[in-house]
Amino acid sequence: MASQKSKNNSTGSITSSIGLKKKKSNGTKLNTRSDNEIKPDMKFRKAKKISKSIKRIESEMSHIQIQMEKIGNDLATVLQLIETKKKI
Repeated sequence: MASQKSKNNSTGSITSSIGLKKKKSNGTKLNTRSDNEIKPDMKFRKAKKISKSIKRIESEMSHIQIQMEKIGNDLATVLQLIETKKKI
């Protein structure tokens, strides 16, 4: 029985110390003026990065669309050649 009580006490103290650490870390966090000044700049950078990514994706999509049109034209030509050979 004594061993069971010591196990319960040790796990209880571990969980309570973890809870205290969480409370301290949340309580000591302060919003400083420098944090507020950095946030808009970081948001601007992220927005700029996203904008560049969108432009790159649009460019790639345009390139793919042009390639698909060329493939479509080539297939149409092949079909015309096959039909003319069948007629001859």
